[in-house]
Amino acid sequence: MKKALILTLAGGVAAALLTPHSGSAQQQSANMNFFVAPTGAPNGRSGLKAADDNCHDLAYVQGYGNLAWHAYLDGKAEDGEGDVKARDRIGNGPWYNYYGVEIAESLDQLHSDDNNLWEQTALTVTGEMLPEGAMEIPWGSELDGGDFSSAGPYFCFGSQP
Repeated sequence: MKKALILTLAGGVAAALLTPHSGSAQQQSANMNFFVAPTGAPNGRSGLKAADDNCHDLAYVQGYGNLAWHAYLDGKAEDGEGDVKARDRIGNGPWYNYYGVEIAESLDQLHSDDNNLWEQTALTVTGEMLPEGAMEIPWGSELDGGDFSSAGPYFCFGSQP
């Protein structure tokens, strides 16, 4: 049975609850440009650049280094990152997971109840389901306007540079 991620949109914020699922025998898609980074950048690095670099480094190993990768996180001017919203950093879509399943055709669909973010589609860069247990995936920024941690997990979106 297909179960939806729990998405709560409020003030430009959403949180998704992911639960584990068994893998699939399908092959990696050449169209993959979306995945979940379960952990942030190594070596204690933080911030948007570190999160983006982490997305790129994870994708590069899988053969997707040709895309410009961005973590779905907000940036703050006082952190030297510019006042930027996650939505404005990821391109216009469409986005596909490891197996070529379309996550969303456009920004509008991604930010609607009509997106295709499910337990079975929000996969890691290697096509794996997330680890056992529930995991919240932040979108953008918290309700008080503060940034979610770039320690992970977060969504990674790729687009043509």
